[in-house]
Amino acid sequence: MALHKKVKDLMIALEDYPHIPYWFTLRQAIAIVREASLKFESAFEPRAVLVFDEKYQLMGMLTLRDIIRGLAPKFLIKTKVKESASIEMDPSLSILGADLFGPGVREASQSPVSEVMSPIKIAVGADDSLAKAVFLMIKEDVGLMPVMQDKKVVGMVRLSDLFREISDLVLGD
Repeated sequence: MALHKKVKDLMIALEDYPHIPYWFTLRQAIAIVREASLKFESAFEPRAVLVFDEKYQLMGMLTLRDIIRGLAPKFLIKTKVKESASIEMDPSLSILGADLFGPGVREASQSPVSEVMSPIKIAVGADDSLAKAVFLMIKEDVGLMPVMQDKKVVGMVRLSDLFREISDLVLGD
């Protein structure tokens, strides 16, 4: 992790990162994620889509987990389970089997992303150090963070990219 590198040196620029307006549907968000995956030919796999309002202010983030949660039948959605708790499925639901994401999934995909998106927990400045970005991501338990400059989102930084910098330092690459 070179001392001179800043967050802006590792971030994915906003124009390269998938982002959508809050009124888009889950179906549209899925299409954007797939399109981004193809566009960048596995250079990076988008793990989230940024969600903006009509004034281009960041409202939240729609993670892959949020999308799947939004598509799941509503009777399966409960409050978040603590990490230490075990998740048990009602045995009477086993009758659903492979059709869990069956007929209702297309209807659920018409829901607006604003209903299931996650709030932004933390952001980092473009000129901040990589060490600060690592600290904030570990502290807030996030793997992805918006990068701000002049009160505007300019990109995204991922923990995996920061890890690559750290591993280069540790391994001497």
